[in-house]
Amino acid sequence: MKSELNISQSAEFELVKAANLPNASANSDLKPKGRYVVEHWRNGKRFNEYHFSNDIVNEGKNSLLNIMFHAGTQISTWFMGLIDNANYTALAATDTYDDINQAANGWDEFVNYTTGGSGVLRPTWEEDAASGQSITNSTVAVFDITGTGTAKGLFLSGGTASCNTKGDHDPAGTLWATALFGSGDVAVQNGDQLKVTYTVST
Repeated sequence: MKSELNISQSAEFELVKAANLPNASANSDLKPKGRYVVEHWRNGKRFNEYHFSNDIVNEGKNSLLNIMFHAGTQISTWFMGLIDNANYTALAATDTYDDINQAANGWDEFVNYTTGGSGVLRPTWEEDAASGQSITNSTVAVFDITGTGTAKGLFLSGGTASCNTKGDHDPAGTLWATALFGSGDVAVQNGDQLKVTYTVST
């Protein structure tokens, strides 16, 4: 007598993406990023071009959160400045506007330039309205170099009227971000121009 035991199994499954489930939520990471494009002009010709990102400092991040969520006062005008290679040691997340040219920041401001014919003002970042989760300046900020030196990078600041003045470090001011030229220090000479476009995106 022959006995056969046939056993078979089958399984079916359906993979459902979480985004399609009721009450599922998608994560959205808000991470502002800043990027500079700097055209270096000499003798009326574009001598070089530099592209590099910035680091948003803690003071800038706190200002963003306070303005958006804690009734902080809007900073309606921002100004650009150059970081000097002389006396430079480092950039840090803890750098503040109050400590520009002070020991607490590891850098000083480069001031051998004019802007708009003025020898005392910093150029304004004339930003356009945000579009596509990005904001930039279609009108470049111009540094007209007046002496030989070496620029290390750039910074962006605002918050008080005096922020438009070279060398200012009013405690009421806000440092948004700092950045180093990505390709290395930039040697400048009298008559050079640095034309800067700055873009913040998320």
